[in-house]
Amino acid sequence: MSRLLDAVFKNYDKRIRPFYEVKSLKVDMDLLILSFGELSETQMEFSVDLYMAQFWQDPRLGFDINQTIILSGDATDKLWVPDTFIINSIDTKIHKLVSINKKAWIHLQNGTIMLVLRFTARSSCKVDLRDYPLDDQICHLAFESFSFEEKDLNLTWRQPLGTDIFIYDKEMAQFDILTARRRGKHPTYHSEQFTGLTATVHFRRRTVYYIFQMYIPCICVVILSWVSFWVDETDGSDRVGLGIATVLTISFMQGALNDNVPRVSYLKSVDYFLLGSFVFVFMTLIEYVLVLKQSRKERKRKKEREKKTLERERKREAVLMMADSDDEKMTVTVSIGNKTYDFNKCKEKTGKTELLPCSNHSNSERAVRIMEPMGNVSDNCKPTDRSQLKKFQRRPSMIQMIRKTIEDGEEEICYLDKYSRIVFPVSYTIFLGIYFGIYTVRWDNLVSGANGK
Repeated sequence: MSRLLDAVFKNYDKRIRPFYEVKSLKVDMDLLILSFGELSETQMEFSVDLYMAQFWQDPRLGFDINQTIILSGDATDKLWVPDTFIINSIDTKIHKLVSINKKAWIHLQNGTIMLVLRFTARSSCKVDLRDYPLDDQICHLAFESFSFEEKDLNLTWRQPLGTDIFIYDKEMAQFDILTARRRGKHPTYHSEQFTGLTATVHFRRRTVYYIFQMYIPCICVVILSWVSFWVDETDGSDRVGLGIATVLTISFMQGALNDNVPRVSYLKSVDYFLLGSFVFVFMTLIEYVLVLKQSRKERKRKKEREKKTLERERKREAVLMMADSDDEKMTVTVSIGNKTYDFNKCKEKTGKTELLPCSNHSNSERAVRIMEPMGNVSDNCKPTDRSQLKKFQRRPSMIQMIRKTIEDGEEEICYLDKYSRIVFPVSYTIFLGIYFGIYTVRWDNLVSGANGK
């Protein structure tokens, strides 16, 4: 074997390429990807461990002998080899365990050579974070001859363009590998006078982590902010405290998430989501301000109506106290806000007179009973004597009963809170539907576009 090698390389000059000054040398190339390392958004780079095989013919090694010799490690340094490199590589390391992981097969029949080496390449990747974290990333490995132009060396794929590159291990921490395909020259990396090849890898980010660490907690914070719609408007400290807490939580989540990505000049998908959620949380505070403003106006109007109502009832009570009791039923109608109450002066079978509400013209669910029951009320009011009238006068006055009705009546819930309980959840649900709908469609378009290329 030693004599054979000496004979093969006796007059061989590795400084001169095959077919020098004759024609362009055709070099076929192929890849086998072992695994991918980390795809870093902050550094905008990714790493890949792979085998690269190159095939060419060197007529100086053709001796018409049907035999193949194998050179490994440093022995391959005797050969002329293409100076292929990765244009966008930041760092490339050839593996070395005992010896360099490089091997060459030389077929002495016609001088066909296959060179295989294993290396790890850390290459730049122009990461587009507009859809982050619902994003797909396209990274490239751009191969080119370092010194030989197209007229001297023609670099081609051994397999047809557009076919998939075999990936031994597709497991990654944050991404799924959709495709790795053979492409031609890349307009960004390759120059016109050189031939180039590109391996294009399509990554899709795994979203489960972000769903449980960002999306679901953020949605829960927004829902929590709606609790203030059920808190009484007088509990200002509770409502304001809850609103401020949710606003700060959303702001903290946005800051923590953006620490893991580079500071880009455009808005990312997660920024739109957090900004939309922040607006909904912030609007709960604005809604409470409007509730306070509306409540103050309503209380002012209510006091004015109450004052007018009590003034009218003083006059009506005087008429009621001085009226002679007869067979007719006397009714006092009181309007309180948007409710109307009718109070009857009736006489019981026992001879005692009582004021009872006989009807309620409002849409409220219950009528207000002004005085405690004192027996069954007769269907037809009977005349009342003077002694019973004195007992009647010792009872609480009509004004006192109306005041008590106003104070003990059912409290009105602010209409803004009522509407907000419906408007906010419905609006946020629509926002979520539009947000996730848009990015679902964009995912499908990206996949179909990648498969079609």
